[in-house]
Amino acid sequence: MRYINYDHKKIKLPKNWKQDVKNIEEQLNAEQNPSKRAKLIDENDHLWTNIKPELAKVFNHKCWYTESPQNGTDTDVDHFRPKKRIAELTKKSKKHYGYWWLAFKLENYRYSCIFANRRRRDVETEKVGGKADHFPIFDEKKRALTPTCDFSEEQPILLDPCNPADVALLTFNTYGEAMPRFKSDKATIRQFQRADVSITYYNLNHSDFKRARLDLRDAVDKKLLQAKDYYKKLETGDSTHERSFRDAIIDLRKMCNINSPYSSFCIAYLQTIDSEFYRTYLML
Repeated sequence: MRYINYDHKKIKLPKNWKQDVKNIEEQLNAEQNPSKRAKLIDENDHLWTNIKPELAKVFNHKCWYTESPQNGTDTDVDHFRPKKRIAELTKKSKKHYGYWWLAFKLENYRYSCIFANRRRRDVETEKVGGKADHFPIFDEKKRALTPTCDFSEEQPILLDPCNPADVALLTFNTYGEAMPRFKSDKATIRQFQRADVSITYYNLNHSDFKRARLDLRDAVDKKLLQAKDYYKKLETGDSTHERSFRDAIIDLRKMCNINSPYSSFCIAYLQTIDSEFYRTYLML
């Protein structure tokens, strides 16, 4: 997961989009029946679907959660705070009808692959993941229930790629698996829990993603070996070796670039196997 500097004010909107949203939000605010509110939201889902291409451009057509490229695949506009219900609160005594007042707010949108946004079973591991309507928080007493509540007090458990402090809580091992950066010690238990829960709900360790990271690892290993071979020959004064070393560094930097698939894994892997090389040639 990389930090996504998402400025919703810069999203190019279709003609009349703001007015259409204003009209539907007036209807939502006036409607007191949760079922009818949900129906209104469903009937107007084209409003966020129509801006999906613009959201895709923000992160080079990669899923904001998994960093997987989304060329020619089904994608979703995830509502970070679910719009119609909260999976953690479905019992009649504690039922929550979702953050319906955020259903058409640009700042609540996250461009997502279906593996991260929908409940999916990994056929290889049998593990089930996907965010769907889940939105756990640490203290239910702070849960926003109405438009007048301050949801900034909620302390969500799920990591938000649009929060630079959140993405720092994730890292990867050399086998392509996402893992919490901090241990489950008392001093960092919340940071561990947030990463651990997010890995499950965003399906970050789905077999397809792990396989893609391992393919990237093989490419990095090959390019790193080339770079080191050329480095040993730099003192010969042969300009061919200098150009080859430079090109290998450029290729490695591209793999680490925020626009490249699974770049956060690439960085974590390089930092693990050769932190000095990474700091010297790839970090700046």
